[in-house]
Amino acid sequence: MPRRSAATAPSSPKPAVAGRTGRPPKTYAETEAMRTRIKTAAVEVFGQRGFADATVEAILTASGLSRPTFYRYFANVDEVVDLVLAEVNDRLLKDVAHAILQENDPIAKADAGVMAWLKWCEWVGAMLPAIRAQMHTPNTSAYAHRERVIATFCEDIEAVCRALNRHVPARVLIETVIIGMEHLGYSYHCGTTPRSEESLARTREGMLRLVLGMLGGSAEWSMVPALASRLGITMA
Repeated sequence: MPRRSAATAPSSPKPAVAGRTGRPPKTYAETEAMRTRIKTAAVEVFGQRGFADATVEAILTASGLSRPTFYRYFANVDEVVDLVLAEVNDRLLKDVAHAILQENDPIAKADAGVMAWLKWCEWVGAMLPAIRAQMHTPNTSAYAHRERVIATFCEDIEAVCRALNRHVPARVLIETVIIGMEHLGYSYHCGTTPRSEESLARTREGMLRLVLGMLGGSAEWSMVPALASRLGITMA
């Protein structure tokens, strides 16, 4: 699976953005430090209020900065939302890709990808419900980044199948697996059922059943009892 490299930060300061007030930054490092401070405060606000109810005023309170300073670095709250979601979803793509690359056989790759997804949900933390609330709403950043992630995962899974000389499933089947895993992950972290070792095991089992059932081939299906035992799945 191809690795994605992060964009390299420019070595010189970014030019001032026309029309924004506040003291111009002295260096690129200072600019990035201030933007990070605002993003960190925004993540806290998004976790508390969601994206729709987040305001500049709430971010200012959380960051301890002035309004002119905020507008020096961002045009509005939507710009901060989009940047935060871009970074969060890039982390998901990177973590799942890295986990899959560490394993050799298809079953181990599937399990590694499942666990990386669940760990990402844990890392996102309080902001996860905010993403879930908007990810099906067109014309929102959450929706746009979700579409990007699904498309990228589809391409990556197809690439893994080709690299392993395996049949490449139809795109609709791959999308079904991804959306099903997404539903299980969000239900585990944001649902009403208390999180526990038992509920985590059920979530992992559901994800693996999806992967094996929809993307597996005759080799996996003929070994269902052995695979179930290996993955800790109880066959009814």
